[in-house]
Amino acid sequence: MPSIGKQLMFEELVDVLRAENYVFFARYEKLPVSEFSDLRRKLDKVSHRAMVVKNSIARRAFKNLGITNINGFIKGSVLLTLSDKDPQLVSKVLIDFTKDHVNFELVGACLEHALYDRDYVKGLSELPSRETLVATVVARLNAPISGFVGVMGQLMRSFVVTLDQICKQKTA
Repeated sequence: MPSIGKQLMFEELVDVLRAENYVFFARYEKLPVSEFSDLRRKLDKVSHRAMVVKNSIARRAFKNLGITNINGFIKGSVLLTLSDKDPQLVSKVLIDFTKDHVNFELVGACLEHALYDRDYVKGLSELPSRETLVATVVARLNAPISGFVGVMGQLMRSFVVTLDQICKQKTA
């Protein structure tokens, strides 16, 4: 029978995991507190929450949600980063932090109840942000309209220049 504290941590973790669509797993070992705090500050800007929980509680919480093959992701000291939007921003922060710190390793992610390895998350970090993609689509949709307006404007300018030339010939 687990203690009341562990049971409360388990219930809170299950509630948080149900509310969030994306969970990233990272292992760390002997990471200085200052660097860990720096990572948390960076993650606070792009994610909902970053937390360290006991591995047994995390395994039980994921099992409760129906995700059973989580054991490869939860070994050693694990940081769970949870987010409900823009997973590429979170993955970008974690990948960048991994490049600078040898004792920090991104393991993988659980995106909408499906598990993905580190390579998938690295590819996800290389994608442009949602805002960039939306701006690109809007610009592409706007291009034919802008071209049409430009052609119509040029026709009007040509017409005005022609009328001006005719007016000058008539007055001369």
